Amino acid sequence: MCRPPLLLSLLASSGLTWMWRARLLVQDKQAPLTDPAQTNQSRARCQHPLPGNRMRANCTVHTLHFIPTASTHSLRSSRTSVDRQTSIRNHANLPQNTVNPPNASPRTRPGNCAMPSMPSIQTLPRSPIHPLAIDPSMAPDHPPAPAPNGWSRPNAHAASQQSKTSQYIDKITSENEKLKRELNAERLAREDEAKRVSAARSKAEDSRAEHQHLQLLVDTNARALERKDRKLDEMKAQLDQETKRRKAADQRAEEALKMLGDTRSETQRQLAAAYEQKHLAETNADTAREGYKRMTDGYEKKIKYITEQMNELRHKQYENADKLKRQQIISDQLQHELARKERTEDKMVDMMGQYKREHLKEMEHLTREAERLRLAVPAKEKELNALLHQMQETKDKMKWTMAQHQRQL
Repeated sequence: MCRPPLLLSLLASSGLTWMWRARLLVQDKQAPLTDPAQTNQSRARCQHPLPGNRMRANCTVHTLHFIPTASTHSLRSSRTSVDRQTSIRNHANLPQNTVNPPNASPRTRPGNCAMPSMPSIQTLPRSPIHPLAIDPSMAPDHPPAPAPNGWSRPNAHAASQQSKTSQYIDKITSENEKLKRELNAERLAREDEAKRVSAARSKAEDSRAEHQHLQLLVDTNARALERKDRKLDEMKAQLDQETKRRKAADQRAEEALKMLGDTRSETQRQLAAAYEQKHLAETNADTAREGYKRMTDGYEKKIKYITEQMNELRHKQYENADKLKRQQIISDQLQHELARKERTEDKMVDMMGQYKREHLKEMEHLTREAERLRLAVPAKEKELNALLHQMQETKDKMKWTMAQHQRQL
């Protein structure tokens, strides 16, 4: 496709040439730049004679090199279709000899075109969800202004192509504004993407710090678990030793309980025999006590009667000398009581010491006393007989004494 110089001047005056001078630079460390092998640079040359001056213009259109994405493919296809339709219409309205006149200059390389070649724009792949970001410095400062009427009609011979040029300019203008809107959307999307990236980086830093903290906690817990495992092993060893000691103690306790049961049964048999002997001895002692009590009661009555008689006789005999003797007796008794009290106090002190010693001996005596119970009954009977004999002798002596006393009176 080729455009006349007038059209180029109109595009330059309306600010549409920024499309061919824009450079989209997107820096992304994860994606490489566009491969030169993938660059598709198309150059077209055409001759567009104008009626009146047969002016030829050679131009070369350089396509922008984008990384193939959904938005760039759609933009490229739309622009290619518009240029193709405009070129077909222009060639259809011209005469046959004006399309390629005999004196036309041969086609040249891109270096011979009047329009300077544009450098390729290198971009990087982006997310399919968001559009590409646009460098704000390359965006236009103001929207393109419509071309004046004086420029749209350069000479009188171009009246037949006025409507087509205006339509083409309108299409380019609408496409330019559409691209502006897309670029603004791309810029806003890239700003949002940068914010999300910064937020993700801060979140990654927080996650890294949290991971370090958790790693420190894991190491601390591992050391604590090792200490607890060692402590558990020590406690298991202590438990095994304690179990062995407990089993040995239980075995000794069973043996001791067995021996204690045997000793207890033997002791119970001996105690039962001792109780039987004690009961028999108590029965015999009660019988002897009752007999002795009856005898003692009779003797007491007799002694009481004798004493009353002796008191009456003594009262009559010593009634006159009782007062003198009473004083002497009282003084003697007081002296005697004082001496006896002193002796009693000394004896009490000695008895306290003896009591402690005797108390220790008492237990031994009680143990021996149980063994003597079997032999106690015959001995007690002998003692009772001896006591009865002594009491009989005492009775005889008292009768003899009373008889002698009566004789003296």
